[in-house]
Amino acid sequence: MALDVFDEVVDFAQKNHLIDVEDKLPVFICSIGAHLFNAINKCSMCDFDPDDYQDDPTAFTIPYCPLRHDNEPIYTPMSKLPDTRIHILMRGAKGSGKSVLVDFFLAERTGLLYSPRALEGIGFNTAIGPNSITEAGMFGSVDEEGNIVGRPLAREMCGGFLGFEEFSALTDSMGKDHSIDMKNQMLTSTDNGRVNKAMRSGWVRYNTRYTIWAGTQPARFELESGLDRRFFIIEINMDSEKEYIFKAAQARQSNMNTDERVHLAEQSLRLKEWFVKRQMDVMVDPPKGVYFSDELSEWLSRPEVRSFESDLFRRLALGYHMMQPEWNWGGKIMVVGLDDRLTELLDSSLLMRRSVMDADMQLIRSTFWMKDMPKSQLVKDVARMVTNGDYQSARRWIEESLVGQPWYSEFTPVKEGRGRRGITCRFGPKTTPSEAAIKKQLQWGEQSD
Repeated sequence: MALDVFDEVVDFAQKNHLIDVEDKLPVFICSIGAHLFNAINKCSMCDFDPDDYQDDPTAFTIPYCPLRHDNEPIYTPMSKLPDTRIHILMRGAKGSGKSVLVDFFLAERTGLLYSPRALEGIGFNTAIGPNSITEAGMFGSVDEEGNIVGRPLAREMCGGFLGFEEFSALTDSMGKDHSIDMKNQMLTSTDNGRVNKAMRSGWVRYNTRYTIWAGTQPARFELESGLDRRFFIIEINMDSEKEYIFKAAQARQSNMNTDERVHLAEQSLRLKEWFVKRQMDVMVDPPKGVYFSDELSEWLSRPEVRSFESDLFRRLALGYHMMQPEWNWGGKIMVVGLDDRLTELLDSSLLMRRSVMDADMQLIRSTFWMKDMPKSQLVKDVARMVTNGDYQSARRWIEESLVGQPWYSEFTPVKEGRGRRGITCRFGPKTTPSEAAIKKQLQWGEQSD
C-alpha cells in the first residue's frame, strides 16, 4: 500500500505529542513538492559545472547535486521561466512552537529531510541557519583579486532547505552598513534565484535554488519591501490554555517508554526513505508539462485572494500534487486539480495569511476612520506605522492593501481658483466627486435664489 505522506507526517507528529500542527504540516510538505518541481523545471539551467570541482577542489561549485539534470523546462507561462519555491514564515509568540516545526524537518540527524548522504547526491541538503549573519556571509563577497571569498550560505544551500529559528537574523542585518544590500539580494534570491552583485574588485554572480523556512515573533514581524510576496505566512496562536496543553505534552514526551521510541524511530526512517524516493522518482521520470484545472482557477479568483498572492496558492496546489502517494506523472501532463483536502488546505492557509497580513490594514483603517486626508500625508503615516520608514514600500502597500476596499476611496477634490489639486484619501462611506460637485452646485443655486 502506498504511503500517504500527508497523513503519515501528521500521525508521526501526533505520536510525538506535537500540539496544533495538523493544519501547518501540510504546508511544509507542499513546500517540499514545490521545491522539487522548481528543480525539474529550472535546474537544467544551472550555471555551475561539477567538472570544475575535479580540477580545483576549492572551485565555487557544488560537486554532487541530485537535482542537476539536462531536461528542458516544462512550465513556462508567458514564455517566462517561473520560480515555484514556497518559502515559509511562521509568526508566533515566544515558545509557541516555531522552532519545533523547523527542527521537525531540518534538525541534524533527527529531521525528516535530513540525509547524512546529501553531499553524495542522496537526499536534500538541509541546515539550520546561524543566529546572526552578514550580507557577505549569506550571499558572498570578493577579495582584492576578484575571487569569491569563502562559501556563502545561499550558494552552499543551493537545492536545499535552510531554516532560521528567528527571521530577524536576516532582517536585522538589512539596516546595518556592512549588510546594506541584504534586502535586495534576499528579494532576488528568494524570487528568481539570482544573486548578482557588482563590487569594486569583481562580481559575485550565480543562481541558487534554496528554500527558506523561518519563524518570527509578532513584535519583529516587519517584512521589508517585496518580501511579503515571496513568503507563505503561517500564524501560530498562543494563549494560556494552549500553554497548559504544551506543558502536558512535554510531560508525555519525557515519559515515552522504549517501545514507543522504537516505533517512532521506525516511522521516522520510513518517512525519510519516502522523501528520498520521491526525490529520485521525480528526477528520473519527470512530468512533461502541467495543467491547472478550471476549479483551481475559480478558487484563485476569489476576492479574498489578492492578485499578487494567487501565484503563492497556485504553487501550494502544485506542491500538493507533487507529493501524492503514488508518482504517476512521469512522462505525462500533470493535472493540478482541486480535491476536498486541497480545498481545506487552501482555505485554512488563506485564513492564516489574512489574519497576519491584514493586521496592518485594520490598524490604518481604525486610525483614520471617517477622515479625509491628502495622499501625501497618508504615505508618510503608512511609512511610519507599517513599512518602517520606507516611502516606496508605503506607496506599494497602499495600492495593494487599501485600493479596492469598500471603505477606502481616492478622489481629486473640486477646488476653485488656480493651484495643484492633489489626491484626497477617504476612510469611510464613499461619496463620488460627481456627487460632491452636484451637491455644491445645488447649494450655490439655493443661495442665488
